[in-house]
Amino acid sequence: MTKTRRDFLKIAGASAIGAGAVLAGTKKVHAQAKTFKWKYVQHRIASEPGMMYYKDLFENKLPAMSNGRLQIKMYWSGDLVKNTEALDAVKTGMVEIIGQPSIYFKGVIPESSIEYGLPFGIRTPSEMYNFMLGEKMPGYFGGWKAIEFLRKIYVKHGVHYLVSGMDCWPAAFMFTKPINSINDIKGKKVRASGNMITWIEKLGGQGVFIPGEETYTALQTGALDGVTWGSAMGMYSMKFHEVCKYFLSPPLMPVNHMTVLVNQKAWDSLPSDLKPILEFGFIKAGLDMTNHQNFTGEQWGLNEMQKKHKVTICTLTGNDLKRAQKVAFDIWDDEAKKSPSCAELVQKIKDYMKTLGHTE
Repeated sequence: MTKTRRDFLKIAGASAIGAGAVLAGTKKVHAQAKTFKWKYVQHRIASEPGMMYYKDLFENKLPAMSNGRLQIKMYWSGDLVKNTEALDAVKTGMVEIIGQPSIYFKGVIPESSIEYGLPFGIRTPSEMYNFMLGEKMPGYFGGWKAIEFLRKIYVKHGVHYLVSGMDCWPAAFMFTKPINSINDIKGKKVRASGNMITWIEKLGGQGVFIPGEETYTALQTGALDGVTWGSAMGMYSMKFHEVCKYFLSPPLMPVNHMTVLVNQKAWDSLPSDLKPILEFGFIKAGLDMTNHQNFTGEQWGLNEMQKKHKVTICTLTGNDLKRAQKVAFDIWDDEAKKSPSCAELVQKIKDYMKTLGHTE
């Protein structure tokens, strides 16, 4: 054997031993790495088909992307805490992470009512996504990044604002009697929440909030005259089309959305490589939920209700639509008066919608 070949074999052997040591060390590091086992409280129930995307996130994607270091168990609405108690649960560390409509937080965080969505506000999920996360595109538009503004508000309450503006749905009304003009809302008793109640009451109706499971019977017996439960897809899933034959269009809330919050101490304890995995995982699941169920499903639900269940769409036009919008924009101004940051957030939305040509 030549000297050159002997030297080559020595070097190759040493390299192989070194590589083996590195691999062994890597395995040891992974073996010793901390595993994070978190509890996640979801506002939905298991029967919603689009929840398959969240199940896939927690059962498959997160474990694979984190090499098993991030394990999150999802709990359905009411399993651990009520939706109205979820904010306290994540603040205190009872659970590490929650996904809720921020309207549930309005008693503690007034900005959350605006964040959730304003009547006749941001029009589409794509626009909401851009408003929350969009970067500035020089010479064009963008750069609102409302998520940064909201993170500064929520951190004061001991939580990290992870994502929002991805898992979106519209919210509309259905009635037991036709709405031929905006005046027909007067005197109607309608199950709703948040600013949708305010809108109904400004038009002379009575807004009430009762649990979803009691609503069908209340409509059937005449105790209620109308309801909102999301929009067409959500109300179809609750079978409200069996007792409400009139769908009011356009939806009062073009886009509502879910907010994901993490206990601040839990977030701070998470290694830097796992944080983007968690964030992007929720973005992907939320976008899937929106595009495969909530908005595509909206058109499907309307079609099913019209063709199979004789539901009529009552569309506000002309002066009726103008009055409906005027009442809605008055609600914006009422929300802005609640705090300086509420005023700033409402102004951001006004500027955004004006930029897109929706308002003047």
